Amino acid sequence: MMNTKPVSPTERREYPQVREIFLQACALLAPIVAANEQVKTFSNFAMAHMVQDHFPSLSSSEVHIVIVTVEKMHREKRLHALLNKKS
Repeated sequence: MMNTKPVSPTERREYPQVREIFLQACALLAPIVAANEQVKTFSNFAMAHMVQDHFPSLSSSEVHIVIVTVEKMHREKRLHALLNKKS
C-alpha cells in the first residue's frame, strides 16, 4: 500500500504518488522503452495499461507523467544510470 502523506508546504512537486513508485515504474518500463527505440512495438496506450495494472492507485494523469518522464530519461541516457544507482 502506498503512503499518502501530505506534501509539506515547502514542497513544490505536485505528484507524491508518482515519486513513491517512480523507481519501480522505471524498472518496469526500461526494457520497453529501450526496445521501442529501434521499432515502435509498444504503444503509449499499452504502456499506460501496464503501468495502471501495476499501480492502480495512480490517476491517468500520473500514469502519463510516469511514461513521458521514463521515455525522456531514456533518450537523455539517464534511465539506466538511475536504475543502477538505486539497485
